[in-house]
Amino acid sequence: MPKKKKVADFETAAERLEEIVDIIDGGELPLHETVSLYKEGVELAAFCAEGLQKAEQEVMELRKAVDGTFALLKFDE
Repeated sequence: MPKKKKVADFETAAERLEEIVDIIDGGELPLHETVSLYKEGVELAAFCAEGLQKAEQEVMELRKAVDGTFALLKFDE
């Protein structure tokens, strides 16, 4: 089983999360290792969700600055 890697950024976390999904989907690990990877995956998913939320907020703030309004705008508006 690959060692747990330190998360440096969103891309690294997303890649590791994909790796974990592939490993777990393989079904070759003992239960305790599967649970350990699952826990790591949950942490990575939370890290990625937080990163996406921060990026969305930054984009909304940039849109506010560009168009001169103070309304929070969604990506699709």
